[in-house]
Amino acid sequence: MRKAWLGLLALLLLIQLPVGANAASNLNTEQKYDFLRQKNIFTGFADGSAHLYDSMTREQLAVVLWRLLDLPTSTTALGYRDVLKTRWSYPQIGAVTRANLMSGTQANVFAPEMNVTVEQLAAVFIRSYGLKGNGSTPVIGKVSQWARGAVSLALDRGLIPQLNDYTMDASRGLLVEAAYTVYNDTHIQPLRVRSVDALSNQSVRVNLYERGDNINLQRFSLKDVYGNSRGIQQAIVSQDGLSVVLWTDRQIGSVTHWLYVDGNPYSYSSTPDDTTKPTIVSQPNRIAAKTYEITFSEPVDSNTATNSSNYSLNDGLRITSLQLSSDLRRVTFTTSDQANGRTYRLTVRNVKDLVGNVMDRKDDLTFVGNGDNSKPKVTEVRIDVTTAIISVKFSEKIDPTQAVQAYHYAFDKGLGITQATLGKDGVTVYLRTTQQQDAVVYTLTVSGIPDLAGNYMDNSGNWKIGAVANPITPVRVQEIKAINNNTIEATFDRPVTGSDASNARIVSLLDGDSNVSLTDWADYSALKPGTDRVIVMQFRTKSPDPALFLTGRTYTARLSGIVGLETEGNGDEAVFAGTVKDNLNPFAAQTYATDRRTVRVVFSEPVTNVKPEAFRIRERGGDWVNVTGIDNGDPNKIFTEISLKLGSDLKGGTVYELSFQGGIVTDAAKWNEMKTAEGGQPFILSFNA
Repeated sequence: MRKAWLGLLALLLLIQLPVGANAASNLNTEQKYDFLRQKNIFTGFADGSAHLYDSMTREQLAVVLWRLLDLPTSTTALGYRDVLKTRWSYPQIGAVTRANLMSGTQANVFAPEMNVTVEQLAAVFIRSYGLKGNGSTPVIGKVSQWARGAVSLALDRGLIPQLNDYTMDASRGLLVEAAYTVYNDTHIQPLRVRSVDALSNQSVRVNLYERGDNINLQRFSLKDVYGNSRGIQQAIVSQDGLSVVLWTDRQIGSVTHWLYVDGNPYSYSSTPDDTTKPTIVSQPNRIAAKTYEITFSEPVDSNTATNSSNYSLNDGLRITSLQLSSDLRRVTFTTSDQANGRTYRLTVRNVKDLVGNVMDRKDDLTFVGNGDNSKPKVTEVRIDVTTAIISVKFSEKIDPTQAVQAYHYAFDKGLGITQATLGKDGVTVYLRTTQQQDAVVYTLTVSGIPDLAGNYMDNSGNWKIGAVANPITPVRVQEIKAINNNTIEATFDRPVTGSDASNARIVSLLDGDSNVSLTDWADYSALKPGTDRVIVMQFRTKSPDPALFLTGRTYTARLSGIVGLETEGNGDEAVFAGTVKDNLNPFAAQTYATDRRTVRVVFSEPVTNVKPEAFRIRERGGDWVNVTGIDNGDPNKIFTEISLKLGSDLKGGTVYELSFQGGIVTDAAKWNEMKTAEGGQPFILSFNA
């Protein structure tokens, strides 16, 4: 099974290298997750959410790979001492191990609960493609040496995005994106063609009923009525994805041609032989210092388009280089030094199209010279002793797209750059780095950055700064979301601590434009299980479950208590909407037997005071089964799921019922007791042994 899958995927990779524009998926990550969940590749959590921002464990990755690649399972012993046959992910870990997609972190150890880094995720997926070596995309961010090739290959294929740090933990959202890409690679649907129109003797437009993905040359072939094949050189997808223009070898005029799309034939009559002369449809467009671009009405002949004798400039200005674009329509030219503010006239003649039609002389093209030939220089490098942020000041405004690329800046002694930001003044760049070592002098080198006129700086080195070992890293509120009408989740742009979570408070709250009095509000806050960037904050007044955040309302909350929380630029607040959801009492959402003497219970939210006497198990219509303990130990801890230990064996093929004693288990805030009844009857979950 896996060998067949790898063969198909390797073939798809060969035919999906970029050949023009590709129609990308217009789904966001959550929509991709919903799609993959419908395909049974992902399953939701007990609370129904996707947990896209949560870190991902090795066993979660193994399970998704198993479903995505349809890997076979077997009962062969694995040899991992930390993966017993009773573990829920045992078959899937065995499948990915036998397929040589994943292996142990050390001898006989798989580490199923260890988080997966982005570079590890890339390596596993590239391994599943059967690929080795290096890709074509440069890896700019922090990456381990062993993973650089896999990360580059993963970037080539859109499995992961460009990041500043590939050694950080991968989120479930990244796994969704990679899995969706692989699913599309292996489930390409035939394009639904509405019509085929001849545009010229060398171009055909394919009109589609619906947007197509993974559109490439190999899905098309062309023959004329005499059986002669015509090569297809390029496929360009329209912005809306509903049409594709194919550039072909020259077609015989006014005869029937057959275009095959995913093997399905569509006929059209080619246009009469081309007698139209090419024209220039744009004034020179400046793209860099002394470099301009003009655009032709149709593809032109390379020899005539790059012949300098076909171009002339006035006032002694000379063309020093000419280059034709891959679509054969755009000519880029560079000139000698220009006088600042002087208007120059360009004359173009004798350029031919692909069938030999010669353009009419064009002598009304003009552009204004730019005499800025000075290169930007670094004038100052300083470090902020509070934040450890390093500012690099230039002598003039620099190209904003290049200024923020981290690879232009390099420190010695292994200090990495995690982010580069251009200030509002256009001349100062702010660098965030990896952890600096105390009492160390670092040297910075800056290179390859142009100014706004396109002049590139000379390398600037030997800028020394003294390290700031323990700065306070600023943190901002990214989002606040009401999960019920007295509970919110606050998401931050960097990890926060348990102490931050305990101290987090709402210090002001607006309902629309009106202040909300926080008098008599009590709160409980803690880190959301499975993440270090989200704090859950629950509130009560005189009622344990007050309706505080109502549907149809907008609220603005300002937070405090988090170390390093930025107050400038509203970094400590966010706007959120109320909700119709009530804060339900915690309840057991799922239960199942993991072996003859263990029953797993998953809760709807974090709970505490979890004791054996809170749970009762009996055979349906039969005897009670003694619950002897809980494998997680201290009942005062906070749990999202537990394992109940039984005093006797469950009977195979028998239905059991789990019920609950009141007054024991509560939510994490110890405000609301666990649900024990529903509709006047005991709340019971059934499960099969």
